[in-house]
Amino acid sequence: MMPSSRPMLTAILRGLRGRCPACGEGRLFEGLIKQAPVCTHCGEPTGEIPADDGPPWFTVLILGPFLAAITFLVSMTPSVPLWLALPILGIGAIGAVLLMLPRVKGVFIGILWRLQKNNQT
Repeated sequence: MMPSSRPMLTAILRGLRGRCPACGEGRLFEGLIKQAPVCTHCGEPTGEIPADDGPPWFTVLILGPFLAAITFLVSMTPSVPLWLALPILGIGAIGAVLLMLPRVKGVFIGILWRLQKNNQT
């Protein structure tokens, strides 16, 4: 019997918001991307879920093509000097990664949590 996709989607959306995949109330992170050991609301041990290298790898896979294309287009535009454009693009790239990485890590944790719960039942 196939498990319902609804709980997986719920866990993904909760992770995207940085919330506990079990209850949706507690915070998933203590800092920017440091996992909280347990949910402060329901006590689920979310700190034991190993997200490891997946979130940074996937973040680069998502942002890389866009950032490379933007860098190429800006460098080919003669009206913007490179000495000004490249530092601004670098700051923008760092900002994009800092905005995206916690969300991608939350999604990974939500998926891994759901898969662990499916294997336990």
